[in-house]
This record gives sequence, structure tokens and C-alpha cells, in this order.
Amino acid sequence: MRDRDDPPRAVVSARGAARLRAGHPWIYRDDVARGPARDAGDGGPSLVAIEDGLGKPLGTATWAARARLALRVVARAPEPAPRDLVELVAARLDRALERRLAMGLDRDAYRVVHAESDGLPGLVVDRYADAAVIQTTSVAMSAARAAVAELVRARLDARVVVCRDDGSARDFEELPRFAGVVAGAGAATGAAAARVVYRFGENRLEADLLGDSKTGGFLDQADNHAALAALAPAGARALDAFTYHGGFALALARRGGAVRAVDESADAAARATANARRNGLDNLTVERANAFDLLRGLEARGESFDVVVLDPPALAKRGGAGSLATAARAYKELVLRGARLTRPGGLLCACSCSGRVSRAQWEEICAEALADAGRAAHVLTRAGAGRDHPELAGVPETGHLKVWTFRVL
Repeated sequence: MRDRDDPPRAVVSARGAARLRAGHPWIYRDDVARGPARDAGDGGPSLVAIEDGLGKPLGTATWAARARLALRVVARAPEPAPRDLVELVAARLDRALERRLAMGLDRDAYRVVHAESDGLPGLVVDRYADAAVIQTTSVAMSAARAAVAELVRARLDARVVVCRDDGSARDFEELPRFAGVVAGAGAATGAAAARVVYRFGENRLEADLLGDSKTGGFLDQADNHAALAALAPAGARALDAFTYHGGFALALARRGGAVRAVDESADAAARATANARRNGLDNLTVERANAFDLLRGLEARGESFDVVVLDPPALAKRGGAGSLATAARAYKELVLRGARLTRPGGLLCACSCSGRVSRAQWEEICAEALADAGRAAHVLTRAGAGRDHPELAGVPETGHLKVWTFRVL
């Protein structure tokens, strides 16, 4: 007999049960035989017990009554079933923070909670110096936003907590978009409170946590900035296409050579310029330009560089096979142009943050581009997001970034 305090139940199909037993944390609507009519968005439960068709317990998950992604697993049988979502967030936030602090990161901006990878599906928490940003992408986490924000403020001793629930992932869950200050002393001052200066190694960067892309900066690339700079020779002449706020460019400029950084966004180029000044890097110049056009022009003029970085925004977002093919052609052109601009013995760093482009596809795109460019190359590293963005084994959706570094011969 069930205890009246037990959480509501969701019964999954045989296919859904097999998916869960195989280790994946998501169960889609098509594999839910029945579940509560309401969810946390309209007064229903945040958590449900998962059972197969025979009534066998499978675990506990957050629940969405209408979204295509119905169940996000937070515990698997026979683990003890969590009863309260906010209590679960508190416990797992503490453990996630402990893991980050033990990493010895040479920066004060990093991901504290990486959703499923830290046992908190639908929640991202980023730290930027004395500020924090949260993102909720599930019905359950969205409903708990205020409580989660206060937990984050307290655990991180944050001056301000900003919520960036304004991305396209919210549309997938049929959740309204929102961005604003949600906790801390800056709650009354809004945009001014969301400005922060944070540190990546020796470099200091500024971000507007309310207005800039993602949660304010590209924290997932921070380890790769440092790794590429460590490979670059002293005095290397470098080109950083799609520089955004100058992450790769700032790290490479510390090697002492001339660095040219490019971004099509006027705001991004201005921020990168300010970051170069902030760090006293007179050898770094930033310009506003379309990177595709610039690469063609540089090649036509016979220019070459010791290091070329290609880190475009996601070119393959949601869409059909046609959009993926179009993105693949664009990526291939970038890598081809970059290879032709790299001096013999130089470094080419080719990145894709498109989750729809698999590692195997990225390998093929890069190999074909190098062949068409007539350049042989050694693969020096195949990297992903930094240590603070851990990928959950067997769940490729938790690792979208591909960063391949070549020595072009």
C-alpha cells in the first residue's frame, strides 16, 4: 500500500523504462503512459515517482504535464527518493560548488551547476566574481526560481543574482522568457547591478550579466583560452575571428605578439577593445567586421598567421536536415580559409558550439576542409568545454562544444 505522503506517480512505457535503465535522464511525452494532470507551473507537483507498466519503481523525476520533455530524472531506484525540490537543489548545489572549488581553477568566473551533470536537470548556475547567474529550463525549476535564487545568493555569498531565462530553451518547454535581477543588494538597481568585472588567469574582463550573450560570457571556453595560449610560441602573430569579448585574443596577446581580433557585433567589438585596454595589451587590436568576408580578403592579400582561431556562434540551431547541411558548408568554409591563413608549423583552433553537430561530423568537416585547402595537419588536441562544464557519460546532450587544435604543416 502506498503512503499518502508518497509523491504522485508517472508510469512510463517499456521504451521509456529501457531508456532510463540505460542511464539517460530524459523521458519524452510519447513514453509516458500516465501522470498528473498538473505540474508545478499550475499548482501541481514538482517531483513524481517513476514506475514501469508493472508498477516497479524506477526513480524520481521533475514533472512537466504538457512539455514534450516530460520527465527529467533526479534519482534512480533504489536511491532514496527526494521529497522536496528546493531541498534537493540546496544539497546538490553544495556538492557541485565543492567540486568546482577543488578544481584549482585560475579564474573567478566558472559554472557552478551544469544541469544534468550535477544532478539538477533544468538548472544552470554560473559565478562571475561577486555575482551569480541562474537559468531554469524546466517547468519545475522555473516554478522554484525565487527559492533557487536565494539559495544561490546565500551559498555563493553573491552580491547579486541575475536570472537569464530569456533563451530559446524556454520556448521548447513552452515557458515565458524572462531576464532580471532576482536576489541580492542590487535588486533595486537593475542593469547597473548586473555589471561585473571577472578574471580569467591574468586577464580581467567585463560583462553585462543582463544584456550580454548566454549568461554574460563564454565560460565554457575559458580552459581552452589558456590551453591554446600555452601552445602558442612567444611573439606569435594571431588572428581571432568571432572574438566576442576577446577571450582567446586576450590570452594569446599575453604571448607578446600582434593579435588581431574581429567580431561583427559593434557591442562585442567595443567590449573586447575595452578589455584589451583594461589589461594593458597594446598589441591587441579589435575591429568590427564580418569574419567570412575578412578571411576571404586576408587570403586574397596573401596574409598569414602563427595562430588562427575560429570560434563562431552556433551555426546549426534547431531545424531540419537542410539547415544542418547549410551550417556544415559554412563551417567547412571557415576551416578551409583558416587553414590557408595559417603559416606552416602554425596553430589552427577550430570550434563549433552547435549541439546538432556531433564530434564525428566535426571531425569530418575539419578533415574535408583541410584536404580542400591543400594543407596537411597534425591533430594536437580534441577538446570540449572546460572542467567546470562536465559532460555526463552516455549523455552527449550535456557536451556540445568541439574545440579541435591542429598544427598545420
